[in-house]
Amino acid sequence: MSKYKDNYDQITWDRSRYSAAKPARQQRANSAYVQGDYKAYECPITGDIIDGRKAHKQNLEKHGCRVHEKGEFEDVKKYGRKRHDEAIDRAVDQAVQQMAHEIDW
Repeated sequence: MSKYKDNYDQITWDRSRYSAAKPARQQRANSAYVQGDYKAYECPITGDIIDGRKAHKQNLEKHGCRVHEKGEFEDVKKYGRKRHDEAIDRAVDQAVQQMAHEIDW
């Protein structure tokens, strides 16, 4: 090991051995894309077992639901409580105004 410490500056490196040749651009095959089916799960609304993509799509349509967009779930976690509290405040304000209006009559 000590021999390498002493003559490191004298070693000539052949970099061509280490540079990887760039591969030719790969062609994509034109073929059908096969996607796996969904695992069975319990519908949070009805408790029914939903098994597969078709049943999942039908269940969403049946209940007027949709799949979350990318990043939407994080927004709900981040801002959901604030929006919920604001909605409650608005509902309380409306109820108070309505009661005050009924008392004035």
